[in-house]
Amino acid sequence: MIGWGRSMHRIITLEAYKSGRVTKRKRDGNREFITCLACVLAIGKWIPSVLVYKGVSNDLRNTWVKDVQKDAGVYFASTANEWLNNALGLRWLQTTFKNATKPKSDRTRHLLLVDGHSSHINIEFINWADYYRIIIIILPPHTTYRLQPLDVGMF
Repeated sequence: MIGWGRSMHRIITLEAYKSGRVTKRKRDGNREFITCLACVLAIGKWIPSVLVYKGVSNDLRNTWVKDVQKDAGVYFASTANEWLNNALGLRWLQTTFKNATKPKSDRTRHLLLVDGHSSHINIEFINWADYYRIIIIILPPHTTYRLQPLDVGMF
């Protein structure tokens, strides 16, 4: 969440203030989310990440990427709700994942672990993956916080 650390407000009583106790927190609602699509290979190599911003016209603003170097290994996109969608998920599979995991042989298969988000388990995504010999394993719902090592180890 962008802006999380800048504007945290606390509402406390005078007694709680004097004792150092905080009774509750209030957020001002001024938050913007960014979706990060990250992928790491079992051999320890990472695939360039995709950061998805909220943009109604699906255009990126200069201020979002002004400090990023050309060779930073990250891609940017925008959607109306800042979430990954089916089209963006398929484009990631076709370009970023495929290019970063080029097989040494046409008979080689790849394994891709995904959560249950619809951008990973729609028919176009699955058919394309099957055609290019990518095996998809979908983690059970509401378990990625336990089963997905990137959530704890990286993020």
